[in-house]
Amino acid sequence: MAPEPSTSVDVFICGAGPVGTVLALQLQRMRISTYLAEAALKADNGNDGRAAVISPRTLELLGQLGLTDALFQQGFVCKQTVTFRDGLQVHGRGWGFVTNITNTFFEFILHLRPTYTQDILRRALGDCGVRVHHGSRLVSFSPCGEQGGQLSRYNIICQNEDGTTTLVKAKYIIGADGGESTVRNLAGIEFVGDSTPSKWVILDAIINTDMPNSRIGPVSIETKDHGNVLWAPVDHGRTRIVFPFTSKMQEKYGDNGTQADIEAEAILALKPFELYFETVDWWTIHSVRHCLAESYFVPQSSTNSSSLHDSIGIFLAGDAAHTHSSATAQGMNAGIHDVTNLAWKLAGVIKGWYDKKILATYELERRPVAATIIESDRLLSSCMSGKIPESWVGFTRDPNEIFGELLDRYAQHTIGLGLHYGEDGLLNCTFARGSIPPGDRAPDISLYKAGSLDQIRLYSVMQNTGRYWILVFGYHPPDYNRPEVVNGASQGHHKALKPPPLQGLREYLDRFNASGRNFQRVFQLATIFVEPACSVDIALGGVEPFGNVYYTIRKWYERYGIHPVVGQVVIIRPDGIVAATTFLECPEVIGEYFEKFVLPEADDSVSPSVGSRPDQGID
Repeated sequence: MAPEPSTSVDVFICGAGPVGTVLALQLQRMRISTYLAEAALKADNGNDGRAAVISPRTLELLGQLGLTDALFQQGFVCKQTVTFRDGLQVHGRGWGFVTNITNTFFEFILHLRPTYTQDILRRALGDCGVRVHHGSRLVSFSPCGEQGGQLSRYNIICQNEDGTTTLVKAKYIIGADGGESTVRNLAGIEFVGDSTPSKWVILDAIINTDMPNSRIGPVSIETKDHGNVLWAPVDHGRTRIVFPFTSKMQEKYGDNGTQADIEAEAILALKPFELYFETVDWWTIHSVRHCLAESYFVPQSSTNSSSLHDSIGIFLAGDAAHTHSSATAQGMNAGIHDVTNLAWKLAGVIKGWYDKKILATYELERRPVAATIIESDRLLSSCMSGKIPESWVGFTRDPNEIFGELLDRYAQHTIGLGLHYGEDGLLNCTFARGSIPPGDRAPDISLYKAGSLDQIRLYSVMQNTGRYWILVFGYHPPDYNRPEVVNGASQGHHKALKPPPLQGLREYLDRFNASGRNFQRVFQLATIFVEPACSVDIALGGVEPFGNVYYTIRKWYERYGIHPVVGQVVIIRPDGIVAATTFLECPEVIGEYFEKFVLPEADDSVSPSVGSRPDQGID
């Protein structure tokens, strides 16, 4: 059948699960057009799905999209945990790291089943005017059209529910379509991993039990025949139970048991506690391979392309790029981190802000993270199955004891707060040594608004619209609230009050703007002082503002390794990663950093003053 009239977009996204939906949301906020294709029919999206844990780092990122309030209205907040063995509580084992989450305002993990998470994400997507094309199955794609010798578009054929086809023209293709990714297969990317998949049981139900503390948080139940059972209270009064579908169970029930079989095994696993099922919402026995895509992107096959960077056109994210078990609930979280890393880079290239070479950093940063997840998951899933990991063979240790140690070892990686991309000389650069190395997550801190001193989180200020944030941490000046200082400022006597480093920073930004190298379109600014002043003008000493001014307390300066009497400039990427830091006296670092990859503006129109109070637009 001939294709219907075509549609043309910037980015074609295959797969409208949480990963594809978050990508579409982010690109929409960056004013990038998308076509979001989902092979499943809308009616097929029920209560099923394995991704029921949202980590602190993921909550930070979703908070920058304004989504956490809706998630908290339905999710189960987990701050406590307990471990049982033979009916007795065991201390110092299991999911103990849940009680020790720090360095974030989300000191917990959130349990919310995917159907509710997805409803929230798609509702937000609909509010932005973005449609999910349900029943749209990717059939093929091919490169087409050249601009300056480089392929700029793909022809993408999708088959619709009614048998018709749609032609979509897009500059880029993103495969967020799961472990059996059509995009990956059509692109010919190898998916290397285990030859023999393991099997796991997941069951969501309304349950009655006499097990103590059954709804305080994740429970680890150490058993003889069912491995290390995960018991997790989730949303709407439900409980999720996870345990390995062992070889003995497969011998007993075949490759796939029935719901009655699974309920019977769950009841046995919980002994000596009693367990009764009122309602089972969903259950599955799923196979998981530990696999990693050989590449996260595919270049367009243009013989005229001068470099690999110029020709990258297809990307993989989430389960399309890496698969692992449900042992530490990394699938959806890692996938959202993938697309948060990719979205701003892709949007900036499409807008003409950034050199295309930054696209290659997506794989360089995210693929090693997935490799670490797979490494840890092999070990943890082995322990959860009641087996000593191969690398631990020879140790006379209880697998449950090893399991607890491994969870502690990988805790910061699991919750996403220990992220470290490392210095690369392009996006993550060392100019001035600080306690937050370039490539690390930028800590969230408490700020206070000028005047009212209402409290607000830094991440709430740094909404993700695809722009960098430059934070000017002012040094602690003389007491600007002294009457003689206030009176002098009110009479316009600013010259003597201007903090020299801030004045130097302002003069540099103004010169930089006047030179025609204005990069202000790619960043916004905010200024932070360690103590409030009577007015913003007094705090700045009459210097033109660097974005909005906020106040904080000393300990939050110290979180960034900044001394209040020195101050500092911190450049933060749109995905919340520290890019570079510099001293207030060395503002030229700002230009040195952005000149590495930011392209000159295409036109010669006059731009607003660099560092003026940011507007809400992103173009």
